[in-house]
Amino acid sequence: MPEYVEKLRADLVEQFKEKPVIDALSEAIGKQLNDVFNYFLDLQNLRGVQTAVGKQLDGVGDIVVLSRKEAGELACINESVFVIDDEEYRKYLIYKIWKNTCTCTYANIINAFRMFWDKPLYYSESPDIPATMIFETSELTPQDNAAMLLTAPFIKAAGVAIKVIAYTVTPEMRNYLLTSAVGGHGYSSTTLPEFGADIDYTDTAEVIPAGQNVTQTNLPNMEDI
Repeated sequence: MPEYVEKLRADLVEQFKEKPVIDALSEAIGKQLNDVFNYFLDLQNLRGVQTAVGKQLDGVGDIVVLSRKEAGELACINESVFVIDDEEYRKYLIYKIWKNTCTCTYANIINAFRMFWDKPLYYSESPDIPATMIFETSELTPQDNAAMLLTAPFIKAAGVAIKVIAYTVTPEMRNYLLTSAVGGHGYSSTTLPEFGADIDYTDTAEVIPAGQNVTQTNLPNMEDI
């Protein structure tokens, strides 16, 4: 970027250099020229879909015909709040640009999914479901947030359906039973762990003597409701 203050100072004839009044005038005019240059630089570089922010990004939305509110409705299908930030809005604008210009080929559809999902997708077709493109995931953990894929907007040709299958697994839950003696008379107390689920698992565990001051406790079977 040119520095106009120094350029003006360098262009002065010798008898005017290092004169306080002329130097102050050169600095004031040079700063104004720097501001004008930065303004036009921003017009050139900060009005595209990848770089624009705020109102400039809303202007991109006007061009591709997708307002911030409409993008929020796509992003929050099951929510009541439709306001999204610039980065989220930018993804939907890129998606809309792709939708406006694509021919709905397999590659187009995969690229559209890639805007919202960065993990592998496996494509297949089935004679039992004609005119349907099937996309499946590998096993996903809760941290993978499968909802991002299942709620993502997608591109498809007229008369063609898209079926998305997400395979999720829940990690095994582990806990410990700590047994402590009470009173030294062959009696033990066991506190069962708490289950983090909205299911009533209340039941009774009977203590059965097994001889030699040893007790055996058979825990009841618990079935999900």
